[in-house]
Amino acid sequence: NNYNQWSHSVIIFICRKGKEDYIIGITVPQDESSARYRMWKVENHMVMFWLLNSMRNEMGENFMYYQTAEEIWDATRETYSNKDNTFIVFEIKRILHDLRQGEMTITDYFIALTRYWQQL
Repeated sequence: NNYNQWSHSVIIFICRKGKEDYIIGITVPQDESSARYRMWKVENHMVMFWLLNSMRNEMGENFMYYQTAEEIWDATRETYSNKDNTFIVFEIKRILHDLRQGEMTITDYFIALTRYWQQL
């Protein structure tokens, strides 16, 4: 239910550590005979650990056998992202269409609009 929030929080954390290249596919596996392979493997596993530890155990179990952080990242997006779920997109658009300020403060109304809008 909270894929968008989760993914954004994880990106912030991983970017802060300077390792976002491991989930966006810029840092790719090295040849095992390469001197840099060991460093790639250590850092890739570190990012995989961060991703898996940010999930509930029963969810993380579904992704723990992937070989790279990028594979985990892509699989979670494919599994949980609302962008490809037509029904959810339709439902959010319906909510946005019907949403009225009513008794809400302008701040609460803006927060509600923004929350739904970001899920699209």
